[in-house]
Amino acid sequence: MKTIKRLFCLIANYLPPKLNCYFYKLSGVKLNISKVWVGNKCYFDTQFPENISLKDNVCLSYGVTILCHFDASESNENHPLKKYKKKTILEEGVFVGAKAIIMPGVTVRRNTFVQAGTVLTKSTIENSFVYGNPQKTKCLLTKKIISRINNQNKNFYF
Repeated sequence: MKTIKRLFCLIANYLPPKLNCYFYKLSGVKLNISKVWVGNKCYFDTQFPENISLKDNVCLSYGVTILCHFDASESNENHPLKKYKKKTILEEGVFVGAKAIIMPGVTVRRNTFVQAGTVLTKSTIENSFVYGNPQKTKCLLTKKIISRINNQNKNFYF
């Protein structure tokens, strides 16, 4: 059964949005299909998809990678670092920009905005704007900052 679930996750990694969510759910990823968006060409860890949890109103852009294990022994049996697996959780209202990478054991807290290309190696704080490699917190998303961002972009709404 574990092999079949891994296969569902692998297939989901290549399916278009919404259809991919059904296969992720079958593979063991914890998500509500009607309340999550997973963009094109996202990659979820195929070894332990059951360790990935996406809460309601999570949006993953193009090419986001979510990992939940490390195993250097696959190619080097004598590697000094031991293999491990950890849960990776994205809480309610999280937005993750294109090509971001979320490492094992990270919890992305409620209403966090992750800029494109960011590598998340540690958990975030609620309502934060995170960017960079390694990640940095730019600011907390207060109502005033959100309003300023929206006003700057109002001519580009679609």
